[in-house]
Amino acid sequence: MGQGSSIVSARRLFLAGAIGLALWLGATFLWHVTYRQGVSLAVILLLDQDFPALCGSLLLLALAGPWAEGKGIALPRPTARIVVPLIVLLGMAAWAGHYALFQDYAISRDEEVARFAAAYMREGLFARPIPIEWEPYRRAIMPEFFSPFGAADYWTAAYLPVNSAIQALFWQLGDPNLAGPALLMAGLFALWRVALHLMPDRPDAVWVTVLLGFSSSQLWVTAMTPYAMTGHFALNMVWLALVLRGGVVGHVAAGLVALIAAGLHQWHFPPIFIAPFILWMLLARRWTVAAFHALTLVAIVIIWAKVWPGFLLHALGAPADVRPSAGVADKVGSLFQRLGDRWQPLVNLTRYVAWNNILMVPLAMLGIAAMRWRTMIRGQEIALPLALGCLAGSLLALAQGYGWGFRYAHGFIGPFCLLAGLGWARSRPQGALRPLLIGLVITGIASSFLVWRTHVFVEPYAASHRLIDSSEADVVLVDPRGGLYVTDLVRGRNGVPGKPMVMNLGMLTLEQVDALCESYVVQLFDRAEFRPLGVPLARWNLGRMDALRAHMKEEGCDRPVQPPLPESFEDALNVADNAM
Repeated sequence: MGQGSSIVSARRLFLAGAIGLALWLGATFLWHVTYRQGVSLAVILLLDQDFPALCGSLLLLALAGPWAEGKGIALPRPTARIVVPLIVLLGMAAWAGHYALFQDYAISRDEEVARFAAAYMREGLFARPIPIEWEPYRRAIMPEFFSPFGAADYWTAAYLPVNSAIQALFWQLGDPNLAGPALLMAGLFALWRVALHLMPDRPDAVWVTVLLGFSSSQLWVTAMTPYAMTGHFALNMVWLALVLRGGVVGHVAAGLVALIAAGLHQWHFPPIFIAPFILWMLLARRWTVAAFHALTLVAIVIIWAKVWPGFLLHALGAPADVRPSAGVADKVGSLFQRLGDRWQPLVNLTRYVAWNNILMVPLAMLGIAAMRWRTMIRGQEIALPLALGCLAGSLLALAQGYGWGFRYAHGFIGPFCLLAGLGWARSRPQGALRPLLIGLVITGIASSFLVWRTHVFVEPYAASHRLIDSSEADVVLVDPRGGLYVTDLVRGRNGVPGKPMVMNLGMLTLEQVDALCESYVVQLFDRAEFRPLGVPLARWNLGRMDALRAHMKEEGCDRPVQPPLPESFEDALNVADNAM
């Protein structure tokens, strides 16, 4: 791709980007904070992490504008000898970050359910049979995100199985936490290959694309977690690389990748990514290829929305406890319901911008603006399906709860980076990389802040889980009142429920609590334990639980969780931090 005829100065790019993002940030603050359209977890994280990071980034972007033009640095050609080691280093950093940043703890229920499924898959099971003695308490042990099929007798993750199966495979190889970094490396490698294919005569634009991906905090922090979104990023990029490779082998392999990607956790994500490319193929009159990939989308629905639920029904039994929600009509209906009830484009996309390179969106806008409509309608503009996919991913800004950035648009970080590379190739002189260097420095500063705030947020929950896990009681009852999302602490050890069996007190009846107290050693975990550890305060009460707690106190069944006693005098000194 040659140099564009319309050069955009770095100063104009920086100032336009700073002004546009500042206006968006201001609208987000007004809508979600000033007029308080619901204080969701996303807004809490926005104020704690993204808002200050983005304010600082925008200020630095505006201040750097007058000095942004110039060569800056000279980079060698982006060959495998240089790029592949960088990708491996980033993958290793993501693996280490799971232990250093997240302290070997998955904070959200989504992640815990994925690891729960990986644990029983590792044992060769499709579901975990519920021990008979725990069947009356099954919902208190697994409160959310369980499959309804056979739910009276089995614990099964509500999500599709591929993400957990990948984790189970890496678990067999030594560590399930290698799954995310491995997928991250695969996705970045495919992103590099696609950029080389699209811009073979602009190595600087390839570097822009690759470095935007490398510097995405959302990519490498999410790779530290069990979330399926790293898989969506990786398989989307692998799919695109195979499609651009072409030929029967390339397209058939892409079809298989799409089928696998649809089974990661929810089947509707890959069709949103693939559909714009089918339109692109139709515009280019590539009828056979378009028909093949359209049939792939049909196969996705048949396999994951029909055959898989039918298999679970046959293998595990009829739905119980909740209505089944794996059907096509249920999935589409749920999507539109969430668009109506929990559509939050301002806060979610603000978080998306904050967790990616500060130049990603401005450069991507250049890539969209540089499209030529005559070639576009003839299917000769790869920017068209990339842009349509990014638009769809941005518009489907559903409430996500936890997420480092906006995880529902995670699979479109690659397309955003590719659009940015195309925008650079068409709007910037070759080799003038100073603005890229400045953008990397600004993004690095913001990323350091985001990583620190993430560690601070996760640390109290990880400490709470360690305290519960260290209990020698048979049962630990979690009273979640007074703490933000404390119910997510109801989990087993490494995805396996066991001793102590952790339950949500709010999902038990008085009779069930009495039965537990009579038959087991029971300990209680409530705000007296988790507040000193730093869990954020949540002001909510439930009268029925007040009655439960009063009854437990009368029965002497409200002993708090205590760590095990030291086994030796030296251990006691260590626990006391050598205070003696």
